[in-house]
Amino acid sequence: MSKVTITDIAKEAQVSLGTVSNVLNHRGNVKADTIRKVEQAAIKLNYVRDISALSIRQKKSTQIALMIPQLNEFTNDFYTNLYHELKNIGLAIKLYETNNNLEIEKNCLAQIKQENFYGIFIINHLESATIISKFLNNPKNLIFIGNYKNKNIRQVSINLKSLENKFIEPTFIIKDEFGMGFYKQFDTATFINDNMIDIYKKISDYPQGNFVTFNNKLASRLQNISRTLTNKIKIILISSKNIVSFEPNTQKNVFHYSANKIALSLIKMLKFQEKKLNINIYNTDYQQFQYNKQKISLNLLLLESPFSQIIKFLLPDLTKKYNIKINLATKNFSQMRMILNSNEWQKYDLIRLDISDFNWFGKKFFRPLNQLPELEAELNRLNNWNQYIYQDKIPYALPLDPSVQIMLYKNKIFSNEIIKKQYSENYNQDLIPPVDYQSLVNLAKFLNDSNEPEMKDIKLLSLIGTADTLIASEFLPYYYSLNGTINKSENGLRFDTDIFIKTYNLYKELRKVSNIESKSWWNSEVNDFNDDKTAILIGFSNHLNNLNPSEYGIAPIPGNKPALGGGLIGINKFSKKDEACVVFFKWLFQYQIQHEIALMGGDIPAKDLFFEREIYEKFPFLSHSTDFYHNGIRKTKLSNITNLYTLLFEKIVGKEIKKGIDKNLDAASVLININTTLLLNREKLISKSGH
Repeated sequence: MSKVTITDIAKEAQVSLGTVSNVLNHRGNVKADTIRKVEQAAIKLNYVRDISALSIRQKKSTQIALMIPQLNEFTNDFYTNLYHELKNIGLAIKLYETNNNLEIEKNCLAQIKQENFYGIFIINHLESATIISKFLNNPKNLIFIGNYKNKNIRQVSINLKSLENKFIEPTFIIKDEFGMGFYKQFDTATFINDNMIDIYKKISDYPQGNFVTFNNKLASRLQNISRTLTNKIKIILISSKNIVSFEPNTQKNVFHYSANKIALSLIKMLKFQEKKLNINIYNTDYQQFQYNKQKISLNLLLLESPFSQIIKFLLPDLTKKYNIKINLATKNFSQMRMILNSNEWQKYDLIRLDISDFNWFGKKFFRPLNQLPELEAELNRLNNWNQYIYQDKIPYALPLDPSVQIMLYKNKIFSNEIIKKQYSENYNQDLIPPVDYQSLVNLAKFLNDSNEPEMKDIKLLSLIGTADTLIASEFLPYYYSLNGTINKSENGLRFDTDIFIKTYNLYKELRKVSNIESKSWWNSEVNDFNDDKTAILIGFSNHLNNLNPSEYGIAPIPGNKPALGGGLIGINKFSKKDEACVVFFKWLFQYQIQHEIALMGGDIPAKDLFFEREIYEKFPFLSHSTDFYHNGIRKTKLSNITNLYTLLFEKIVGKEIKKGIDKNLDAASVLININTTLLLNREKLISKSGH
């Protein structure tokens, strides 16, 4: 079958070649009906664009040079991840294999120098990085993978030297000369060549030695050799493969780095010209903790959410290993409010609080975790989650399912040429996911008013109909994005009047042209997005795990002042089962359990796991969400010594905004009503730290 050309499309659509070219290259002033005819003809004829030919015509390189010793089991994971990520942005790999031979490497570099590459990535080279850079004329997109002291070398750095203090002498490092070359980082170590005669000899000579390898198969082989020779060698595996095991392995320690994170970091460096990005490395061994108690049960209170569904699947492992049975109680939002505001919370050993409740209830409910030295490692590892752990510099909880607001948008809407053209004509600007509140409202009006068939029955987004606190979570991020503040005053709490009025008027306009959901939870908004009723979904990252990742793009919410969400978990100060609670925490926050939660789309504090390929592909919003936390806001304090009862505050704000919209009140009247209600509830809303 002959290849379809633009001439064939022109004939089928009954338009000129120039018109087809303009449509396919997104240029020129072409009518919507004509664009539709050309696109339908291209689909009918199964037309596929020749990207390489296009790049040649445009004199723009779409290739990345990758120089490695060999494509093998050491480098396959990295290559596969890089290939897919480059393909997603229209780039391709040209592979140069050096076979760990200096002459071949020089020949590869000479070939690379002759061509025009968009970027050059180099792994495990023999010539020095400085000489390579100079030979290639210091191209701006030359990036090395390794760990270099020279600050002028652009690099994705994986620093393994921190592992050396875990090695007990005698330690032997088996070279990965044909892999990533990580053995070079251990410059004071004793090396073994990767051949079985040398390895057998060392194992025989050192029956209690430590053997470091970068090869999964070799690690398994070493265990088999050890059993055959009945010795007690220790095996340390450093690998990009995620080895899943729910059983402890006393002979082998596994340290993991993410090959996909390396690939994503390289692409980020192509875009933003950073000098250096670091890749973390983790011990992924399944941990068995000391616990010799008889059968015991713990009462655990969680909010009904995707996380509470996920944890149910994993709790049998805890029971099997430690004889600790978890009585899991999951409650909806209203039920949780009733429990927290009564004495019923006292019957639970472990309680999940929302971040918005922590400042108000944390000290009242929880035992300080610094009284439990067994949790020191967990507190140190999670220390960057300050807002989810500390009250007055004392740790009362650990982050359970921290989340942040994020925007997803339908690719087929924002890439549709007819919709793009119509929007451009209306607003004299390109159609992109809205970056601020005004552009969000403009786009919502545009979709609502359009008569084009491509936009039939599609609203921009869905909004909550009746739930007061959720309405506040829609409103407040936009208020903050316009530089609005909320401060304590003599008469209660003070909004910035002009900014409140502007935000309210925009929010009122937005609700007129959006889907208004009668249900009082986010699931309805997710369902609307899934069912193609909306073009955008703005929601918390811990509620988005049931979406098709191929259909959406990801961006910050308009204004980029997202609300922080999710929750934390603490030990009830009235619980008499501290030891079992500590074991639960240590079990829950170890790598293997966190990995399983992330595999099911759960939001967790171990954010690096979101970049593992198997998680990244299914739930890409999780990895993107990590970029949004630093701008996140949740008003929980009015000063260092003054706490705000956030949920009550948000309930009042949301209720008065909803009432104002229903009664068609002007913004000034709504603000007066909010201020009045806040003043009446001042004693319930504000307290000094340590209340």
